[in-house]
Amino acid sequence: MTTVTTLPLAALVVCIASSAYAHHSHPYFYDGCKSVTIEGRVERVEFKDPHTVIMLRLDDGTGYIVDWAPQSRLTADGVIGPAKDALVFGARVAVTGNPIRTAAQIREHFPDVKNEVNPNTLDPSSIRRVGDGFSWAMPNLPKCRR
Repeated sequence: MTTVTTLPLAALVVCIASSAYAHHSHPYFYDGCKSVTIEGRVERVEFKDPHTVIMLRLDDGTGYIVDWAPQSRLTADGVIGPAKDALVFGARVAVTGNPIRTAAQIREHFPDVKNEVNPNTLDPSSIRRVGDGFSWAMPNLPKCRR
């Protein structure tokens, strides 16, 4: 390989490895063995790093937090524009994802975590605006880990 192709390839491997390392604790926070689907209306979206947050209100009044991908990744993947257009106040959205674990389960791996968790928090595997063409899904779902 030439230096022209080796350097970009090496940089890509470093970026992928550091991204994977940064999210190594993710399975300890969300239960990948359980999947929940909710449908509600967008109350607010905060496009930001390290996580974009979507607040949904279900028809029964229950509020949910959707702990989505970082704004930087959504931008790099070309999702940010369509997402900002689709996920506006009042838009009806269906989300499938993994629920957050209990604080006690999280503390088994991270004893320093003192805060309680909102049990109505999801890590999305798919987000779809009901009634139009916007949808997003994880390309590869991780395996179930207990």
